[in-house]
Amino acid sequence: MTTAIVLPDPLIKRLEQRAALQRRSVEALVIDYVEAALHDQATEDMPSLEAIVAQIKAMPPNPQNRIPAKGDLAAVLALMADGEPDQEVLDALVAAELELRAINQADDVAEGRA
Repeated sequence: MTTAIVLPDPLIKRLEQRAALQRRSVEALVIDYVEAALHDQATEDMPSLEAIVAQIKAMPPNPQNRIPAKGDLAAVLALMADGEPDQEVLDALVAAELELRAINQADDVAEGRA
């Protein structure tokens, strides 16, 4: 694609001098300048990693990620402290522990730690 741009004479002379010093054409020099300017502008518009992390931290929790409780932990711990282990309660605790481990493992895989 060809595009014609009208530039002031003093600017053209400076471009010609710079191109001659670099032993390049004015066209090649201008193309490099425009590409560099567009690249710099694109990187300036991108937020820093710290800004992205701050935005993520500022997000409210997603209610869909919350799992409602299936029992009363205080009651279970009270039963356990009284020395009355109930096999059903113990099975529920083991199941909860396995579920938490599975969630942690899935998080590790999703975040590249496993």
